Parts: sequence; structure tokens; C-alpha cells
Amino acid sequence: MLERGDFRQRREVGYYADALCVSAKYLSEVCKRVSGQSAIYWITRYTSLDIARQLRTTDLTAEQLADLYGFADANYFVRYVRKNLGTTPSSFRG
Repeated sequence: MLERGDFRQRREVGYYADALCVSAKYLSEVCKRVSGQSAIYWITRYTSLDIARQLRTTDLTAEQLADLYGFADANYFVRYVRKNLGTTPSSFRG
């Protein structure tokens, strides 16, 4: 589901757990056991890498990217990028 890009609109562990017919806790435990990282780590990693790719390869605005990734607004998107990529979208590009 991450490979097909579900993370662009769905970043909740519960969404993936429901689709796999397991609990969110169990999904995180299995991810941790198999990879050493939690389910939310993988969701965030896929999202962050894809956002970084979009910032490098497109001219989409923060508002457009926020919409593409299902964020409530551009401000929340900018905070997410700052937290996970260590910089703002405009600084990342420039």
C-alpha cells in the first residue's frame, strides 16, 4: 500500500491496519520485529521521501502539495516538512 502511494492521502497506522485486518498495535509490533522500525516510521519515511522528490522535481506550490498529500492546509504541510525534512519547502528547493 505504501509502494502504490496510499501515504499521499492516508498517514494513519489504523488505515493500513484495517486494510490488513489487524490492529494498529499488532501492525506496529510486526513492523518493529521485522524491520526494527514502527509502522508510523515507514509511513512517514515514504511520505517524506516523496515530498522531497516533489520539491526537487516540480514547481508545485506548498498549497498544491498540501492538497496532493491530503493536508488540511499549507501551514500544516510546511510544519510537516520542517519536522521531517529539517527545513521549509522553499528552503529545501533553494
